[in-house]
Amino acid sequence: MVNMLRYHDRSRYFPVCICSRAPLGSHLEAAVQQMGVPLYFLEVTEKRLHWVQDPKLNALFNKYRPTVVHTHLGGIVYAFVPTMKYRTPVRVHTLHNLAEQEMGMGPSRRVRLLAFRFRVGSFVPVAIAEEVARTFESLYNHPKPVVIPNGIPTVMFTPDAETRRRVRHSIGASPQAIVLIHVGRFVVQKNHEMLVRAFARLPSSESAPLELWLVGDGELRETIQQQVHALGLQSRVRFLGVRNDVPDVLRAADVFVFPSRWEGNPLSVLEAMAVGLPVVATAVGGVPELVEDGVSGILVPNEDLEGLTAAMLRMVQYPALREQMGRAARCRALERFDIQQTVRAYEALYEEVLQRQRRRR
Repeated sequence: MVNMLRYHDRSRYFPVCICSRAPLGSHLEAAVQQMGVPLYFLEVTEKRLHWVQDPKLNALFNKYRPTVVHTHLGGIVYAFVPTMKYRTPVRVHTLHNLAEQEMGMGPSRRVRLLAFRFRVGSFVPVAIAEEVARTFESLYNHPKPVVIPNGIPTVMFTPDAETRRRVRHSIGASPQAIVLIHVGRFVVQKNHEMLVRAFARLPSSESAPLELWLVGDGELRETIQQQVHALGLQSRVRFLGVRNDVPDVLRAADVFVFPSRWEGNPLSVLEAMAVGLPVVATAVGGVPELVEDGVSGILVPNEDLEGLTAAMLRMVQYPALREQMGRAARCRALERFDIQQTVRAYEALYEEVLQRQRRRR
């Protein structure tokens, strides 16, 4: 969303950004503020869950009277009633995951059933991948939604040899090391446990030491750290935490590994591809729509430890293959998944829905 804000046509659109939770002081919040985009926080908690009518959100709707409301993830739960109360002309919701994974329970489930199965509220669903669209169509008995793939600012992910050397030096990795990297939250979905088990099976030598870099944080981080210690991998697995220089860290790596149990259209895979990294991933959700198996990476079945290990080993043993697949991955990202294409597609959808509403009125 932050990347989309950078490229909206400001002669046509005035964006306002509303986050359901409290501020975290993150680099993403700072980026929104630096763009001059008004940024608000509803500061919703489990004790204060006014999903039917949030006073702060109601005040913001009254102040701005938006023409377009575009929700992501749980945003539709809070925006559902205000968009009807204020008769918002354009209501768009982006589906970021497989429908059954995103549906949730309680208010989340009720709102999505109302919006999509019973067509209350005139929300236009947008899927980020064909597989996401298929699961949505099946779950809600709804016509197939528009598909607009996620995009990234590919210009920010250009490979750079000097950055690679600098980051490796700062992290303490040798120039000869073969670095496998994963970027993502430490949650069940991302399957760090299988990734570490597969990495433990790979041979490492002094001339070509292997390292695994884990970027991110989350509820299972301590569990994975305990697993790494139990396997004696402390010197080879680095926990890099949350980073505001992900493009640079990706530039310093050699292979991107992504063994998720389910996915929509993961941005981290696109970012790795744009930097020129070959991808080893599970063929789940929309991942096969990003990575061409055998061309820009290697795809393996979900939960296949043997397959993941073999694919990682192949990448480690054949540097020419890494380079070839890395070039193909970068070309594919540049051609198909630049954020400006995503923004133009959404703006065209806004205009189409707006004109349709005006004709009806």
